[in-house]
Amino acid sequence: MTEAKIIALRSVEIGVPDVVETTEFFTDVWGLSPVAAHDRSAYLRGTGAAHHIVVLHNRPTPELIRVNLTAPDTAAVDALHEKIKAEGVSEIEAPSALSQPGGGYGFGFKDVEGRNIGIVAEVEDHGDGRDRPDRPRKLSHVVFNSDGAEQSVAFYTDVLGFTVSDRTRMLNFLRCNADHHSIAFSFTGGPTLHHIAFEMPDLESVMRGAGRMRENGWEIEWGIGRHGPGNNVFSYFVGPNDMVIEYTAEVMQVDDSYPTGGPDDWGVKPGRSDQWGVTDPPSDRIKAAHGKLGFAEELSVSGTVA
Repeated sequence: MTEAKIIALRSVEIGVPDVVETTEFFTDVWGLSPVAAHDRSAYLRGTGAAHHIVVLHNRPTPELIRVNLTAPDTAAVDALHEKIKAEGVSEIEAPSALSQPGGGYGFGFKDVEGRNIGIVAEVEDHGDGRDRPDRPRKLSHVVFNSDGAEQSVAFYTDVLGFTVSDRTRMLNFLRCNADHHSIAFSFTGGPTLHHIAFEMPDLESVMRGAGRMRENGWEIEWGIGRHGPGNNVFSYFVGPNDMVIEYTAEVMQVDDSYPTGGPDDWGVKPGRSDQWGVTDPPSDRIKAAHGKLGFAEELSVSGTVA
């Protein structure tokens, strides 16, 4: 029997006032590709196999509508639905076939802090997944601001099957596969979005992507540097609608033998904001943008999970 646990971060759904303009940014500058349009929404893919990794919905004000996670199959989706209901979660959809591009099977629910989360399986993904040297492969991770990080960590580990990789004084990092983290919780008040990270093939690709952003008028707000937990290369930007986005690469690959780190295991030398010591600290602009996007109040988007 398939184990009822999450195996990947799949996609994010974002509400924006101007879908066309934001789509142009994500395709022409950020490096995603359009794959479908449906009901005034745009579906965008990376170079990886996932059918889409970003969905842009028309909304009066910017908001994070939903973060979608992948389960192994429909049986795991049903089992996770039962586990979540058993936790007393009341705002939850019934599992069903998905009518949006890529199809599949899944449901949406609100987690313990009120975030809209989708669980999906058997989406019709693409047969090609070849890297391009300066384009994002997939979503790497999503970081949430949290007023109740320990409660959220317990829910994501005990119910959804995540594992804590590391804890610092400001963040808890959770994994659901070999990537060091797919979700993290920041102790900075929420529940709102901290940032969304997109995985590039390597350091060279991060550099090229950052250069393309600068050429188009989007300044680097933090980076280029290398993090401690996860050991990943990073470059952060404040994109359209004050959304904080990151190019990242070389995320540490771990397994069950990886020892969970604690706050005393992580730190950088005085005066540094990354392992290398070559980048300035995060800009005031990016600090102000963390938490600008909150979650949508409604649970469902057109009655389906993307």
